[in-house]
Amino acid sequence: MFDFNGLMNIKNDYATLMANHPKLAIFFNDLKNKGYCEGQEIAIAIRYPDGTEYKTGIRLQQSDLNLINDIRSMSK
Repeated sequence: MFDFNGLMNIKNDYATLMANHPKLAIFFNDLKNKGYCEGQEIAIAIRYPDGTEYKTGIRLQQSDLNLINDIRSMSK
């Protein structure tokens, strides 16, 4: 069974996130306009107030692009 209320909560939370962090919305829009390609690197860094930092990265494969496209098609 699909949880439509949960989906609506996610949609509302996403809208709040974008309103609270307008530079993030611009960043995602730039990515959408530029697109994704195989071999593209995505790097993520998380920094805590105490100075602890975690970093990781991935290089996109075709299967990753398939997932991105599936998610994008669901959001239309």
